[in-house]
Amino acid sequence: MSALNANIPYIKCYIRNSYIGLGDGITEGYLFGVKCIINKPLLFHFQSNFGAVFFMQPLSAFVHKEDFDLLSDNEQTRLSLLQTWDCQSNHISVTTFSFLQYKRVDIHCRDGKWRSGKYLFTLDDYFGDANSISVGYAVDNDSKCYQFIQLEDGNFCAQPNNLLRWHNPDFIIPYDINNIPRLKVNAEDFTSEDIDRSYGNSPYFFYNDLNP
Repeated sequence: MSALNANIPYIKCYIRNSYIGLGDGITEGYLFGVKCIINKPLLFHFQSNFGAVFFMQPLSAFVHKEDFDLLSDNEQTRLSLLQTWDCQSNHISVTTFSFLQYKRVDIHCRDGKWRSGKYLFTLDDYFGDANSISVGYAVDNDSKCYQFIQLEDGNFCAQPNNLLRWHNPDFIIPYDINNIPRLKVNAEDFTSEDIDRSYGNSPYFFYNDLNP
């Protein structure tokens, strides 16, 4: 069975009223869940302050402050700036990495602009049913997670690692955004068993009785 839905650390924020049929403005409430459907954007669940729960809303529907940056009058363009890739499977996991928690991060968005925010948690889609055909990209070596970030401009985004520049004053000197390093993509298929088996079959292998 696909794990379509998952809890997320709940976030007090707003939903844009245009997404729930209330015209202009925003409504306060809490983000509390996420849904993952292959080849669709991440979809989020929201509890409003007047008692209604709204399921399956895209990231573009949510903001965390009233004076948010609309980014674009076109809602599809707005969403594409906040989430670069659609989901790669029908399974989703949620993790908050303590090492990254509350760290500042810069995001290189689809329009070529850098935006800044702070890390909240990580979403990672995965292939979870060994009895079905893997039709997505979640098991590829180049699969990407989503770092969920609260942007300074009032929006939220979910972006992969290759579009992020992290700040950690303990030891990081961030690279120059005008001179981005060209790093290798992890596309190799690693294994720890594709080796000479003579060692495992040798007398030193602990299953063997060395003193008959």
